[in-house]
Formats: sequence, C-alpha cells, structure tokens
Amino acid sequence: MERNKSHHERLFKASLNPTRRKIVHAIGVFGKSRDELKKELDLDDFLLKFNLDFLIQNGFVIEEDGVLKLTQDGIELLESS
Repeated sequence: MERNKSHHERLFKASLNPTRRKIVHAIGVFGKSRDELKKELDLDDFLLKFNLDFLIQNGFVIEEDGVLKLTQDGIELLESS
C-alpha cells in the first residue's frame, strides 16, 4: 500500500489529538461498542461523536454490526502512539 503525503497528514492530525489516541487504544484489536467506549473513557456524547466521526471519515475506524473496529490505518495509528 502506497503511503502518500495525504495519508501521512491524516495520520499526523489524528495522532495529535489525545482523545482520538485514547479512542483508538480503547478500541484496540478486539473492537468496542460506542457505549463501551463512552463508559470506559468517560466521554460526553458530543466529544465521542465528534472524534469518532473524524476517525471514521478518515478511514481509521469502521463500524460493523454496532462494533467499532480499527482499519489497517487505525492499527498503524495505534502502533505509532
């Protein structure tokens, strides 16, 4: 998979935000539901939605059957922080 400038910018932008890093770490390799994340990280609805939307729109997280999972880019973000 080719890593272009845009990819590195998305990875950098995601890694700068401590809440996004916490979300990625909490999802981990097994995945979590939104409710599990909210309870584990003690985030309000707005903060969780805002940061999850960013991670989903930028290809770091996907949601399948109510479970949030890391994509390959999400795993890269997890390993880099």
